[in-house]
Amino acid sequence: MREQSATRQELEASIRALLPSEAEIDDLTPSKNSTASMAGVGGIMTGYVWGRYRGHQVRKRRES
Repeated sequence: MREQSATRQELEASIRALLPSEAEIDDLTPSKNSTASMAGVGGIMTGYVWGRYRGHQVRKRRES
C-alpha cells in the first residue's frame, strides 16, 4: 500500500474534525424504547385508523 501524501492527510483530518465522533452519535441516537418514538408510532397508527374510519363513513353516506 502506498503512503498518503501530506495534502491528503490534511484533507482527511479536516473532514474528520467536521464529523461527529462515535460517542456523540450514540448520544444523539434515541433508544429503541424511547417515549418519543412510541408516541410517533402511536400517532401514525391513530391517524391511519381515523382515516380508514372517516373514509368508510363517507363511502356509506354516498351509497345511501
